[in-house]
Amino acid sequence: MSQSSSIIVSCPAELAAIKRKFVLAFGVFDGVHLGHQEILQQLKLLAEKQDALPTVLFFHPSPKAVLFPDQAPKMLYPLSEKQVLLEEAGILYQICFPFTRSLAQLSPQEFLDQYLFSSGLDLAGFCVGEDWHFGSRNSGNAQLLKRLAGEHGLEVCIVPALELTGAPVSSTRIRTAVQQGDFAEAALLLGRPWRICGKVTHGLGLAGPGFQCPTANLSDPELLLPPWGIYAARAHLPGQSKALDGIIYIGDAPTVRKSSNPQVIVELHLFDFSGNLYGQEIRIEPIQFLRESSKFANADALKAQIHQDIVQAREILRHC
Repeated sequence: MSQSSSIIVSCPAELAAIKRKFVLAFGVFDGVHLGHQEILQQLKLLAEKQDALPTVLFFHPSPKAVLFPDQAPKMLYPLSEKQVLLEEAGILYQICFPFTRSLAQLSPQEFLDQYLFSSGLDLAGFCVGEDWHFGSRNSGNAQLLKRLAGEHGLEVCIVPALELTGAPVSSTRIRTAVQQGDFAEAALLLGRPWRICGKVTHGLGLAGPGFQCPTANLSDPELLLPPWGIYAARAHLPGQSKALDGIIYIGDAPTVRKSSNPQVIVELHLFDFSGNLYGQEIRIEPIQFLRESSKFANADALKAQIHQDIVQAREILRHC
């Protein structure tokens, strides 16, 4: 992951000092999947037509996480990865708009008037998916945006939903595929392999000295994860163009855990790597499921199984 060249702000008015026209795409953009990529492509075409800068405005946290926290789904990627993916799609101007309950109470007209039409930003147009809704109780839609923007002489591009295998591409479809361990389906809808992304943290401290199997650990409770178990995997490390082979464990470490309320962890062991990854952002691509997470009779039994898993994963990765 290269150093970002994006300009990321939290409010449209912060871009007003840039003396250029802007066209904005609205959305949550969870996953930056093929449907989102189509919106971004149309955004860039509209920006070119208007001699403007293509810009994405997305809400963070997601509206569902604020309004319905008990029902909010896990996000496909953490915020940092979404920003990288938008940049890789050619969107260098990003508005990461803080979503709050007070913001959710604004009508569509109030939202546009307060944050966009009076922001000082030189707007040239908008680009949204046909199912985009905004404003209090999702009362605004793409057609309302088109009418309200038209009153200010602004063009609005409404992008039809992209369909694959008989249904619209959506973050919900991808999330379901990941949770079922169907990485091929997730990759089809994303246009790239799905990866577990996050920052390496300190783990239980057992795998290195106890099992001769040093691991990098991710323990973000917001991570979307596939079914618990062991997977052959490849990892993408900062500053390295080539992915490294390894194996990942996802679960609550029943054989060695000490807490009665353990946290779900992701442990990555790289086969041919030595180095300190603490604090670094990494991407892990699960390749093939090996076995479920299990509780073993003792640490020696777990250690023997881990080394069998490594042999199996090496063989799988050698052929794919």
